[in-house]
Amino acid sequence: MRRCFDYRTIRQLMLFAAVTQEKSFRRAAKRLNMSVPPLVLQIDELEARLRMKLLERTPRGVSPTAQGNALMPMIDQLVRQAEVLNFSVKQMQQNAQGILTIGANTESMLFFIPEFKKRLAALHPNISLFVKEIDSYQVETELTDGTVLIGMAFFDTLSDQRLRMANLINEKPIVLLNRNHHLAGKGGVSIKELRNEDFVFTRRAIAPRLFDGLVGFCQEVGGFTPRIIHEVESSPRQMGFVSCGQGIAFLPESFRQWMPEYIKAETITDATPCLPLSIAWNPLIESPLRDIVAEELKQMFVDR
Repeated sequence: MRRCFDYRTIRQLMLFAAVTQEKSFRRAAKRLNMSVPPLVLQIDELEARLRMKLLERTPRGVSPTAQGNALMPMIDQLVRQAEVLNFSVKQMQQNAQGILTIGANTESMLFFIPEFKKRLAALHPNISLFVKEIDSYQVETELTDGTVLIGMAFFDTLSDQRLRMANLINEKPIVLLNRNHHLAGKGGVSIKELRNEDFVFTRRAIAPRLFDGLVGFCQEVGGFTPRIIHEVESSPRQMGFVSCGQGIAFLPESFRQWMPEYIKAETITDATPCLPLSIAWNPLIESPLRDIVAEELKQMFVDR
């Protein structure tokens, strides 16, 4: 006997995700542009339909139960798929004939993908890109799952030998200093001048090749292991600590054009190109569209 799926559940799961993220019915209702009582009613109905308690309600707010937490990764995936679907429909309305999802790290999204989208539109106007933000450590999983067809981030090797990769560029690091730092404004510093500094790094788990490349650069060229006092989630958080005078940081040289007021980006005079920005793809998934985009992306860096 054929069973019918109640599609109201999808909307209610989205509402549950918003409540979980906001940790408050009131804040979630404001974000969703609805009043609190109907939102509470929808969550109550969802829990009754699924026959499980998803939220713990306390005077301080709400938090997901163990069962609610178990559902969140699947709901996140559903939300991402809905975003891709919404984007795809809009692009098809504009006569796009092919839509490809590319996963990219923050630097790629800031400095390279916009240029590439402009180039691709000129060469292949019927191909459209949907860009998903990923960290370097997520590239292989996203490719094997098929959630992205190209991954672009900092890496130079792949643990999954079924995947293929191509290096796009090897960037030199620059050093970010608070503008009141004694080395700021010199017009260039050597790596050895930084041996006694406190460093702010992006966590190794997020971008292992970037982390290892920078540590290796300090050890091989500077003769020291950096004293890391903060490990953070992102480049903007590195900048935040540097702005406050609580450490210095390395970033790829592409970030030079994106410096806040209280940070001075200095050239490292003896820097080597130790930060490999690469793309990867899964050849087990056949996609002529992916092959076209990958070749055009590689060519853009050849032409730069």
